[in-house]
Parts: sequence; structure tokens; C-alpha cells
Amino acid sequence: MAMLVVEGVHFEYAERAVLSGLDLEAREGEMVGVVGPNGSGKTTLLKVISGVLRPSQGKVLINGADVAALTDGARARLISVVPQNPELPLSFSAVDLVLMGRNPHLGLLQWPGEADLAIVKRAMELTDVWSLAAREVGSLSGGERQRAVVAMAVAQEAPVLLLDEPTSNLDLGHQTGIMDLARDLQRRRGGTLLVAMHDLTLAAQYCDRIVMLEGGRAYAEGPPGAVLTVDNIARVYGTDVFVTSHPQSGTPVVLPASGSRRRGYEGEDGTRPGPE
Repeated sequence: MAMLVVEGVHFEYAERAVLSGLDLEAREGEMVGVVGPNGSGKTTLLKVISGVLRPSQGKVLINGADVAALTDGARARLISVVPQNPELPLSFSAVDLVLMGRNPHLGLLQWPGEADLAIVKRAMELTDVWSLAAREVGSLSGGERQRAVVAMAVAQEAPVLLLDEPTSNLDLGHQTGIMDLARDLQRRRGGTLLVAMHDLTLAAQYCDRIVMLEGGRAYAEGPPGAVLTVDNIARVYGTDVFVTSHPQSGTPVVLPASGSRRRGYEGEDGTRPGPE
């Protein structure tokens, strides 16, 4: 049985359809990449799964529980999220930031106990930020800050972890570092990891399965080699590419063809995004 089920989900921004009957499943122990051009519904899908947005039709199930019917606390115990460019309390220490991940497990006015602190320390060790525990968040580098946010999500101990563009605004070394971390966490903690990505080559290298969105639906899904084909990318992204094999993993490497034409996509809320 799938741990995460998205069943016939529709969502609109001001009557503009963004998700149109989307179906998706992810199993225990699986890392699933969600790819697609701007406006295809990636971020909106993650917001619907997390309960931030409510679908106009369809439902999201976590271990058989309907996310829309759960309280905020119950949802937070099932789903943790690492959003794009989160607004963080820059004056907090890194350990205090990660401790926020324990809030769904605490009662009203309850302080974290020794068990919570042990979970936080373990999460920070897994993400290699325990040595930064006393540092203010504002003093951390982009890569360090990203790892601290991932540690906060890990400390939440939710079976489903959602990552929205975790490598955006990071340099090449930090991109691979974050993806190595995500894959290592998946192997250590189990559960289900769903990651929305622009970088098709990174998605292919790290994800067990890829879902390619087009027009708010799953246009193609399956192993990276079956989804990231020249024809699929030309159809969905409106651009010509070359697809070769990664020399280390054998997974697809997607290279743009010079002079290829790319359609202009609007953002999911109807606005046109700037350069990426």
C-alpha cells in the first residue's frame, strides 16, 4: 500500500486551473522527484499535500488518513516540509531553529524535554550541523542554513517529507551535498520523500522515480530513464535537448540544445516569473 496517495486533485488560483485531476502515489522508502516547467503545478502540489492549500476536488491520503480532515497538529505529525526560501528567525541559534520541529509533538505551553533534545541532536548530526548548534541562523552560509532547515524537518519525525526546490540558490557543491543528504536521510529514516525540482539531471541521479507534470496532470511517471526522454522533454518543456548517460550512475543527463526554442510559462498563480 502506498504511504502517500494523491487522488484526482484539482486546484485553481482565481478560477485558473493549476492542478487538473492529478493522481500520484509514493511508497514507503521511496524518493520521488516531481519535475515540470514553471506553472506546471509542482509547488502547488506540495502545498496541497501539506494541507496549506485545500483542493477543490479530490483528496490526499497519508497512510489512509485524509489530510483535509486532520487538525493542524495531526498533519504536522505526518508531513514535514522544507519550502523554497523559507523566512527564518535570523537571531535564533541553529539548535533553537531545529527545536521548532518538535512543536507538533508538544502540548500547549509544554517545553521540550530530554527526549526532544536527543531527537534534535540526532537530526543535526545527520545533517552535519550539530557543530553549528550555538551559531545564529543569520550567520550561517546558504548551504549551512539549508541543512539546518532540513534538520528541523527531520526532527519533526513525520513519515512524509516534502522538499520544494532544495537546491535553488545553491552552488554546485552545495547542490550535490543537499541531494546526497536527502538520499542518505531517506535510507536511514525510511518514510516517503517527495522532492520538487527544476534540475532534471539531479532529479534523475537521486530519485527512484520521477513524475513529470504538464498542465496540472502527470504527463509521464516511472524510472528516470523512462521519463526523461528527448520526446517527453520536447513536448512538456517546449525545448530541444540531448539526453546522455551519467558516467558514474548511468542515469540520464539532460543537456539543452543551443538555439532551441522555449515557450514562456506563467507561474502557478498566473504571474510570469523572472529569469531563474
